[in-house]
Amino acid sequence: MYELKSVTSHTEEFDCNSTTESRIMDLEEGNISKNEFNSTKKKKMEACNFFADSESSFLGKGKMKQTKDTRENENKTIKITDIFKCPLEFHTNFISMILFIIGSAFFLYPKLYVAGCIIFCLACVMCVYSNLIGAINIGREKKREYCGYVCYIIGCIVFIIGSIYCCFKDDYFSVMTFIIGSIFFLIGAILFIITLDFYKIKSVDYKVLIVYISNLIGGLLFTIASILFFYPTFYNQACYMYIVGSSIFTLATWFDYIIYINGTD
Repeated sequence: MYELKSVTSHTEEFDCNSTTESRIMDLEEGNISKNEFNSTKKKKMEACNFFADSESSFLGKGKMKQTKDTRENENKTIKITDIFKCPLEFHTNFISMILFIIGSAFFLYPKLYVAGCIIFCLACVMCVYSNLIGAINIGREKKREYCGYVCYIIGCIVFIIGSIYCCFKDDYFSVMTFIIGSIFFLIGAILFIITLDFYKIKSVDYKVLIVYISNLIGGLLFTIASILFFYPTFYNQACYMYIVGSSIFTLATWFDYIIYINGTD
């Protein structure tokens, strides 16, 4: 009985020690698993930080930086020096539209009528230069745009003839020159409009749309106003339509500046 008791006591002691050691091992394994989990979590967080950090990551220095630069360019304020750096044809085009406004206003006053004709002539000469450069730059490969510039050039030349003729006579021929010139302006604007892919109109830069639509409206107003010159009772209204049309043309030339400057950033 003593020996059995002794064996039982040793067995219980062994079981107790075994249970204690097992618990210690379980705790140690639990700590190891916990440490491994924390280590894995830390690595994942570091990996996330690597891809999200705008200063040190590839995306931060690549696409994210590119997006930031794009937004900065979009929000960039155009300075007067940027406008001065544009090619000469942009300046002559803009100034010619301002001269069209002044000349149209002069037509309202009989004493300034001849001066208005001279101003119109100068404006058309500058406009011919601008559109000639545009036609050369665009090339014959883009037929519609090229033909659009050619129509603008023809319209300006007809306007030059009409403006000089109006300095001496005011008759049927003088009115017809303005009508024909305006029609060529309108056709040129339409040729630029039909170059647009209307199925992808949402992807077209709104500034380009403003230029094309402004030229279309300006050409339409010029054509209607020129026809009204046949009717003396509508003479003043025709002059005001020329002023409005010239102002819309000026808006188009201003957006030409913006498009060019943004395109060269």
